[in-house]
Parts: sequence; C-alpha cells; structure tokens
Amino acid sequence: QSFSAASASGASAVSGKLPEDPEAGARSAAQWREHLQHEERERRLGYDRRKLHEHGQVLKELRAARRSFDDATTKPAVFSADRAFQATRSKLDAAFEAIDHWGNSSQLLPDYRKLVETFSDAYPGARMSAIGGDSAPFERVGREVDERFRSIEAWLHEAEESEDE
Repeated sequence: QSFSAASASGASAVSGKLPEDPEAGARSAAQWREHLQHEERERRLGYDRRKLHEHGQVLKELRAARRSFDDATTKPAVFSADRAFQATRSKLDAAFEAIDHWGNSSQLLPDYRKLVETFSDAYPGARMSAIGGDSAPFERVGREVDERFRSIEAWLHEAEESEDE
C-alpha cells in the first residue's frame, strides 16, 4: 500500500497525524489514572510507615478518650470525661501537625479529625442518652467509631508491612 493510500485510509495527508482510536485512548487514560492512584497509595503508605510512632501516640490518646466516655456511668462522669477530652485537643492538634504539617500526605488525618469531632459532640451526647435509658444512639455511634478504628488499624498494618520503592 502506498503512502497516499495509507493517507486515504484514515490518516490526514494534510496534518501528517495518525488516525486516533478513541477506545484505545480511553483505555490508556484509564490505565494511567490507575497507575497514578497506585503510586499515590504507595506514597501514603510509605509516609505513614515512617510516622508509625506518632500514629501510635494519637491512637493511644483517642482510645483513652473513648474508654473514659465508655466508663462514665453518670451524667457528671460524662461531663468530666468531656472536659478531660477537651483538655487533650491541643495535644492532638499538635500530634496531627507533627504527623503531617501540610495535611496531604497521611491517609489517616481525616479519620483522626472525624474521631475528634465525634468525641467532642456525638459520643458524649449518645452516652448521656444511654445513661438516660436510650441506648440506640450510643450503639450506633459506637459502631461508627469501631469501624473507624478498624480502618485506621488496617491502614497502619498495611503501612507497617509496606516497603520503600
């Protein structure tokens, strides 16, 4: 087949470009996005692996706060647990800053912040409801907190097992 025949079969003789295959282009773009997502996940795993000690300290504080609320059996005890948790907020904020100053490398900062938000509002309120006889809100928020802790622990385990590229 001559050059002019090839041009007539799809390539533009004027532009000198090859014909495009939109399906192949879409597959290539999807593969590239998948590759970038994988690379970003690996970067974050490595970052959090290097900060495992700091993550351990944050988890220790958050678990202690939960335990304090869970152990509260009277409304004054819930108020006391809440005051104690509020007193640790600045320490937690400093720990978050130490883990990830810019807030864009650790996978876990959003989870930590959500737990702080929960322990600042929904958890003590639900504990008060449970003490008052309505345990449903406390059970619901407890399941949410359990799931968030499981997710954090799974990520940290994966980070600990990860290797530098």
